[in-house]
Amino acid sequence: MHGISEHVLPLRRETLEDGVYRQLCELILKGGIAPGESITVASLADAFQVSPMPVRNALTRLTSSGALTVISGRTIGIPKLTRQRLEEVMRVRLTVEPAATAWAAENTRGTEIDFLSEKFQALMDNEKGGYTKLYLQANYDFHFEVYRLAQSQVMMSIIETLWLQISPYFHMLTASENFRVSQRHHEAIFTNIEQRRPQEAHQAMHADIADAFELLKRFF
Repeated sequence: MHGISEHVLPLRRETLEDGVYRQLCELILKGGIAPGESITVASLADAFQVSPMPVRNALTRLTSSGALTVISGRTIGIPKLTRQRLEEVMRVRLTVEPAATAWAAENTRGTEIDFLSEKFQALMDNEKGGYTKLYLQANYDFHFEVYRLAQSQVMMSIIETLWLQISPYFHMLTASENFRVSQRHHEAIFTNIEQRRPQEAHQAMHADIADAFELLKRFF
């Protein structure tokens, strides 16, 4: 019994750290931590109602992946995005994400498309209402449902790492009225996945990312 207890305790710590890590990822991916905004271990520990240790460990993982950076002392925030970094990340996105979308079109069956349809409808509703923050969250939900349908954990991990570095800057696209243009691409993505047309789905996702890339370049 004593030996079992020794193995269970680290597992509980790891699970808690993973939970904090996942929630921090969600915050970053959905625009909950904006560029220029700073956070501390203490404030996050209070918010999550946990001790500082799992927060510190989760933040270390996120700084290692380039999603967060140490600003000064105990203050952490979103790294500044350079033009070179933007171009590198977006070029990788243009390779990986359209491929995942084509896989989704090949793999999607039955009720899976119904769930994607719900994500797409939420995206449409928030674009029409002009709800910027809600739209950014819905955009994440739609894209990552597409990538989940690709059924590749390796691909999903790569895409999430890319989004952790670039998604905090998606709010810059609102000033350019990119939402309306992006929605046309989203509709094409959804329709081609629904009708199981991999090549067309690939092209639609590529167009969506490429248009956003061209607009973001203006800010860097």
